[in-house]
Amino acid sequence: MATGLAPASMWDRQARNWTCLQEARHRPLRRALLGALGPLAAVRLLDVSCGVGLLLREAAERGAWVAGVETAEELLEVARWALPDADLRVGAPDALPYDNGRFDVTTACNAVGYAGNPAGVVAELVRVVRPGGRVAVGDWADPPGSLTRDLLGRLGVAEEVTVLDAGLDRIDGSELDFPVNYPDLGTAWSAMVARGRVRAAIGLAGKAAVYEAFLDVFAPAVRTDGSIRDENTFRYVIAARPL
Repeated sequence: MATGLAPASMWDRQARNWTCLQEARHRPLRRALLGALGPLAAVRLLDVSCGVGLLLREAAERGAWVAGVETAEELLEVARWALPDADLRVGAPDALPYDNGRFDVTTACNAVGYAGNPAGVVAELVRVVRPGGRVAVGDWADPPGSLTRDLLGRLGVAEEVTVLDAGLDRIDGSELDFPVNYPDLGTAWSAMVARGRVRAAIGLAGKAAVYEAFLDVFAPAVRTDGSIRDENTFRYVIAARPL
């Protein structure tokens, strides 16, 4: 089901701002995921919620033919400048503008966990990859002790959907310790409201109640310079679509 491209979609203004702020810092995560995929020469690879195309650039450097979809046209403008030959389209992550089985590999870093319709995103990642192709999904694991996990627990939101829920066969995966440092409370709040589960809680309880819960968790963690460190882990899973 299409969500459309209105501000209420996955990457609303706050989420897009957060993507621009953090995407460059995540190179170790992209390198780990692409490395686990192995040789990419002549592989047709689609990155969902591709942002400014940093993962696509690294995949192209490894020989892949790349495509990307993003809800924010302004992010794609940057990606097009760096990747003029790539197939880059505006579209919703749970209604991808590509034919069935078009790609050898589909990737999504944060797109599932940050989506308002995570099951729909996973279904689309599977739909557009060929039988025998691979789906690679990376997201924050929110381990015990992380501020984000504490907040999500207080909000009582459901667990996220994974590619394994779509009946795929796991072939690889790992976790990387990757603490997140926010310069201030405002930036941390922007990061939280970018997550689909937090936005779902806002829809149910209201923004004021969710913000109060956020302050209860994050305000005590503010350091003397105003910054906040959230211990976290990045988890990725690579799975194959059955033949």
